[in-house]
Amino acid sequence: MASVSALELRIPYRVAQTRSRTGMAWALAPLPSLVAGLLLFGAPPWGEGVWLLVGLTALAHLLAFLSTERMARYPGQESWSLVGFNLLLFTLFLVAVLAMGRLYYSRGYLLTATLLAFPLLLLYLRGLPPVRLALLPGGVADELLQVLGRELPPLRGLEGVEGVVADLHRLDPRALPLLAEAAFRGLPILHAARVYEGYTGRVPLELAEGLFALAERERGLYPLFKRAWEVGLVLFLSPLALLAGLLVALAVYLDLGRPVLFAQERVGLGGRAFKAYKFRTMRGAPREGAYAGEEEGRITPLGRFLRRYRLDELPQLWNVLKGEMALVGPRPEQRVLAEAYAREIPLYALRHTVRPGLTGWAQVHHGYAEGKEETLVKLSYDLYYVRHLSFFLDLRILLRTIWVVLSGFRAK
Repeated sequence: MASVSALELRIPYRVAQTRSRTGMAWALAPLPSLVAGLLLFGAPPWGEGVWLLVGLTALAHLLAFLSTERMARYPGQESWSLVGFNLLLFTLFLVAVLAMGRLYYSRGYLLTATLLAFPLLLLYLRGLPPVRLALLPGGVADELLQVLGRELPPLRGLEGVEGVVADLHRLDPRALPLLAEAAFRGLPILHAARVYEGYTGRVPLELAEGLFALAERERGLYPLFKRAWEVGLVLFLSPLALLAGLLVALAVYLDLGRPVLFAQERVGLGGRAFKAYKFRTMRGAPREGAYAGEEEGRITPLGRFLRRYRLDELPQLWNVLKGEMALVGPRPEQRVLAEAYAREIPLYALRHTVRPGLTGWAQVHHGYAEGKEETLVKLSYDLYYVRHLSFFLDLRILLRTIWVVLSGFRAK
C-alpha cells in the first residue's frame, strides 16, 4: 500500500506554535529599561531608587511582552496596535504603583524606556520566520488548502520540518507510516482543524468539528473571573456611559420623540430569552424577524450616525449588569431568527453556551449577518470564540472593537 504524499506548508508562528519563545521574552524585556537607565542616569552604580525604578520598568515590559505574545496567538494583523496597547497598559500600571508607593520616578526615563521597548517588542512579535510543516491532504486539510488559495509544493521528506498537519478525525490509513516517522523524530502532530482555526479564526462547520469545539473547551475558573472584571469595567466607565447616554437620549427625543428606547426579545445563555435595550434609530416600531438591511428606509440620519458608532447599543450595558449579557461574546440574535436558524443549522445552538456580548469575535471580523449563508460564516467565528474563550482573547476583541467603532465597520 503506497503512503500518502505530504505537501510543504509554511505558515506564521502563531498558527502552529510548535516551539516556545518565552525565554526570548525574558532575555529581551529588560534591555529597554537598562539602556534608558544608561542614557539618563549614566553608568552604574545607581542609587537604590534608580535601581528599583529600572527593575519595576523591566518587569512591566516583561508583562507587556508576555501579554502581547498571548494576544497575538489569535488571528489578526494588528501588530502595531497590540504592541502599543500592551505597552501603554502596563506602563500605566507601573505609574500607578510608583504613585501609590510614593517611589522615585523620572518621566523622561519612563518615556525613553517605553519608546525603546516599542520597536523591540514589535520586532519580537513579527521577527520569527514562518514555521515549516508537512501537510497531509484529506478532510479539513483540504479546506485549509482552499483558504490558502495556492498550490503547495510536494515534500520529499521530514528533514527540516517542525511538525505534521493531518485531519486526525478522518485519517487515511496510508498516512500512518509518515506519522510514525514523525513520532519517531519527536515532531508534533497537529490536527488540521486546529491549524485551520489558527489561520482563519473560524471553526470548520462540520458536525463533528463543531461538537469537538464544545467538548474540548477548558475554561477553568475564567467564566467567574470574566463576569467580575466585565462588571467592574462597566461600573468604572459608568459615569462616562451615563453622560453619553443622556446626550444620545436627548438627541433621539428631538429626532423621533418618545419613547427614546425600545426593547427587543433576544436569545441569551442557555437559549433563554431576554429583553435587550437600544436607543431608537428608525421611524416606527422595529419588526420582529426583520434584518437590518430591510429596515434601511426607516432609519433617520441621526440613527445612521448612532448605528455607525454603535452608540445605539449603550443601554445594553444595563443588560450586562443584570447578567443577561457580557461585554464580549456572540451577539444576541432576535428570538424569531434564532429559532429559525436552530431548525436549519444543527450547530447553531452551541453559540448559546456562553453569554451573548456587546461585541464579539464574529462581530469584529464579519459584522452583521443577513440570511443563512452569512449566518453560517458568523457561526464559524462564534464557535471559535466558544472553543478558545480566554482573558487574552477577550482583550484582543476589545482592542479590535475600538477600531470597529471608529471605522464604522459593517454597521447596519
